[in-house]
Amino acid sequence: MSDRHVEQQRAFYDERAHAHLQVQEQDLYAANLATQLARRSGLTSRHRVLEVGAGFGRFTFPLLPHCGPLVALDLSSRALVELARTRDARGIDPARCRTLCSEIDRVEADGAGFDFIVGFFILHHLPDVRAALAHLAGLLAPGGRMAFLEPNRRNPLFVAQVVACPDMTLREEKGMFLMSPAAVREGFERGGLRPGDTDLLGFFPPQLYNRLGFARRLEARLERARWLRSILPFRLFRAESSADAP
Repeated sequence: MSDRHVEQQRAFYDERAHAHLQVQEQDLYAANLATQLARRSGLTSRHRVLEVGAGFGRFTFPLLPHCGPLVALDLSSRALVELARTRDARGIDPARCRTLCSEIDRVEADGAGFDFIVGFFILHHLPDVRAALAHLAGLLAPGGRMAFLEPNRRNPLFVAQVVACPDMTLREEKGMFLMSPAAVREGFERGGLRPGDTDLLGFFPPQLYNRLGFARRLEARLERARWLRSILPFRLFRAESSADAP
């Protein structure tokens, strides 16, 4: 990534409160998305995981029950310090959830590699998603997989979210409207991975999902409605490497 982009991203996440990204108690919304990613991607407690763009850990902690040792990667040292504080306050072994402050393209393969590389709403922030995915593919162990949850740009409510949320700006979030599924697929293929099917999921925002039981029950039914499929708010991108990859 360019130095200018890196510094813009660091400043954006270091200088704002980002309440919508903070770890919350009883965050059923985040727990559901972490569970969906794990279940739909085949993530289990045997797998070593690199989480890209972990931030403050909003999705990190709900993901931990579904995986093995996890490395939380982010550009923002402030975010990772808060993640580590939350980890320690919850009594989680640092070896179970390690932090790494780095740019994606400077992360090097560690030992046998990661079984899974995952991310929640991070790809659309990257200036070159194809190059980033190709680099990350080199960090996978043979047979390793990737799974990234991203906004579906066809959902009209994301524009309203950017306008309404004080910690979001169009400059920082424009990638959600510009990044195409084809670019993600090309990035997987550039890294020698086999892209899988893309799932569409979700429906209700966290304000409703966390507070209303009927919204949680209804969401599963709405996800199955064919007439809503194209505008469901999230896309889950998946890919895997071959078992004999170098």
